[in-house]
Amino acid sequence: MRRIFYFYTVFLLLPLYAGNIFAQQIINGPYLAEPGETSMTIRWESDSKGDFHLDYGKGNKMNRPATVKLIGQKNDHFLYEATLNNLRSGTKYTYSIRPGDGSHSHVFKTIASKPPMTFAVLGDSRSKARIFSAIASQICDIDPTVIIANGDLVANGGNPGQWHSQFFEPSKEMIDHIPFLSAVGDHESDNVDGDSAKLFTYYLFPHKDNMKLWFSYDIGNAHFIFLDWRYPDSKEMEDWFKKDAAASDKKWKFVVMHRPPYNLGGHHVSWGKNIWPDLFQKYRIDVVFSGHSHLYERFFPIKPETGKDTTWAVSYITTGGAGASLYEATPGPSLAYTKSVNHFLKVDLGKDKIEIKAIGVKGETLDSVSWSKKKGHIDAKYLSTSFPKEEIDIINIFNTSISERIDRIPMVQVPYAPVIELDGRKIKEDVNFTIHLAKESEGKYKMEPVTGVMKAGTILKIQPKIFGRSTMTVSKWGTLSPVLRLIADYKTRSFSGSVKGVRLEYISY
Repeated sequence: MRRIFYFYTVFLLLPLYAGNIFAQQIINGPYLAEPGETSMTIRWESDSKGDFHLDYGKGNKMNRPATVKLIGQKNDHFLYEATLNNLRSGTKYTYSIRPGDGSHSHVFKTIASKPPMTFAVLGDSRSKARIFSAIASQICDIDPTVIIANGDLVANGGNPGQWHSQFFEPSKEMIDHIPFLSAVGDHESDNVDGDSAKLFTYYLFPHKDNMKLWFSYDIGNAHFIFLDWRYPDSKEMEDWFKKDAAASDKKWKFVVMHRPPYNLGGHHVSWGKNIWPDLFQKYRIDVVFSGHSHLYERFFPIKPETGKDTTWAVSYITTGGAGASLYEATPGPSLAYTKSVNHFLKVDLGKDKIEIKAIGVKGETLDSVSWSKKKGHIDAKYLSTSFPKEEIDIINIFNTSISERIDRIPMVQVPYAPVIELDGRKIKEDVNFTIHLAKESEGKYKMEPVTGVMKAGTILKIQPKIFGRSTMTVSKWGTLSPVLRLIADYKTRSFSGSVKGVRLEYISY
């Protein structure tokens, strides 16, 4: 009888004990954020409010307690943070969180004050967790000092479930010991997929303003400047950039942002084209890392042929292949290499040399480039491969204008007749041009070539008329069949060439 009573009592109380045992489960993290040479911030999110403890120490010891703070609450989850200060640079530390993290311990290394340093760069990791997980595994193998991202970490930035399934879960073996820093993407902050970057800021930068996500970090001998894609014309962000870039005495300067100023494939965007490339040139930025278009593009270093500073070239790389569906790559004379492929970047930074490799999901090297810089001067060999900024500015005008989505289907008797604006306000020479159908579209569509002259420093509007000539189909994603694509041929006193537009898609809104 006593045994029956004992069993019955244990049976009734078991759920209470189990609830206590499994309380305070860590659902996202732990993850490292906002690193310094002598400090590291560790965050995690729990499914319930509780009394967490974090112990840490040098090497394999965990003999020092850290102060744990509850810094946020969203969707019945709780965000905790512990900032470890007075650490030694370039030193290994071990930490453990209890309860909620089981018997796990995690190891990280503080940033070394002197080169060499390796960092990883990735973009648009959203949507396909399997691919992002494979890339995270490759990043763990190279063990970089820090991971730099350019945004679009999730498909819907306001969905906490996606933050778990598309970001925290596939990267959990990576972000627990390698610091992660990211620019904000449109899927976190726009009005279609995002929530004005509220969850993005909550997780990654809880002490910053979600509407002003521009900031910088010094990591080793490099200065990283993160820009907010939402403000291409912001005087406030521009003034901040000038002051921040001018104040840095680091050997290497990098800009990280979501939408690229130069981009031939995918979305064909030209973010801030009339302002920011000139600023990057003036303040001698080494590399601009962007994403948004889901592919890989490495431009030849870009420098002006005329002007005050023709001894400096800025390198631009589009890296948007860490998980989202891939887009079409478009070769062009300004591109050293491009490919529609899942990838990330490995950047090895020495005292006087930089080497950048694009690495695929299986660890294969897809592309690589390196150059040196001494006493503030790029080596002559790399500088000799540069592409004229004056010409890529012309390419940008046509690249954007002939790649807009169409909002009307070309019919046999009723044409699609868009008004195309050619913005030549930054152009120094008159441009003779012809816009016509690509060969793959000839015979399927009918369009009289549009020929004209874009005067330097002006805006010109043209209106081509495109007729359908065969049976067409439109997929649910807006893909037209047969392919509709435009080509722009341009010629000035100094330059001539062709711009291949994107495969045009139909959008009804």
